[in-house]
Amino acid sequence: MVCNCRLGVSQRRFGLSLYLRLFKLSNPTSIVQFAHRLNLLCTVAFCALLVSPAQSQDKPSNTEKARIYLLGEIHDNPNGHSLRLDFINQLISDRQNVMIAMEQFDRENQPALELALKSCKDAACVRAGVGTPGWEWGFYEPLVQLALDKKVTLIAANVSNADVRKVITNGFSAIYSPDIISAYKLNQIPGSIFNAQSQSIQEGHCNMLPPQAIGPMVKGQIARDIWMASIINSLQNQTIILIAGNGHVRKDAGVYQWLSSVNQKQTQVHGYVEQPESSYPNWFDQVHVVPTTQREDQCLIFKKQINKQ
Repeated sequence: MVCNCRLGVSQRRFGLSLYLRLFKLSNPTSIVQFAHRLNLLCTVAFCALLVSPAQSQDKPSNTEKARIYLLGEIHDNPNGHSLRLDFINQLISDRQNVMIAMEQFDRENQPALELALKSCKDAACVRAGVGTPGWEWGFYEPLVQLALDKKVTLIAANVSNADVRKVITNGFSAIYSPDIISAYKLNQIPGSIFNAQSQSIQEGHCNMLPPQAIGPMVKGQIARDIWMASIINSLQNQTIILIAGNGHVRKDAGVYQWLSSVNQKQTQVHGYVEQPESSYPNWFDQVHVVPTTQREDQCLIFKKQINKQ
């Protein structure tokens, strides 16, 4: 299985919470313990194949023509993080007014993030004050340090787990205004996007989710993509870099689909993957194949933990 970790650590925690409720585990203590164990196990287990082939899109022919960069990742692969950091460093050196939006910071922490960037001297200080728990921050501190050293603005680009839970319970209106719902037509999500996300989430959860869990989880994933896209759509002249999982940046069903048509034409999408796939050139404008990180069979471990309940 090619691990693209498209759900992100924070969203996987949300998925586990929903999963456990739908399975109606009766013992509250066992639920908490089970969720904690699965959260650790599924940091990789919920990584899955990118599934639906993307349609061809207009795209910049080279880096110089792009203004927006969607840079994916396999969350636990240090080789991809290192290669991507080199590319970001190059962009910062070549461009002016660069901003970096990161999935690793929740949107309500933007004021605290701005304060930390002004007052902190190192990335550990920023992480301690603002970083969302659950991420392997050793992979992201070098990027935060680069932003500090180069005076690059960081933007909190994720929707919190609490807000995602509101979406799966009460829909998009629980966290988004009527204007946003109307602008992004969230009451009529294209079937191609919904179906691609549904299949990806089911496969990403080792095909062990009950069917009734998938639809709400798709909305949670889309809620995150919408926020990331809204940040990019609000910036007109800056060079903007999005740091997120490969599943968020995938062109057929991720953030790219929610960008304005003008911004899509200024966007370049990079996937950092472990194995080449014939479909990747359609999913990403640039495909970076990095050495594989060795992992246990996370789906087998996941299944064993479920069977213990």
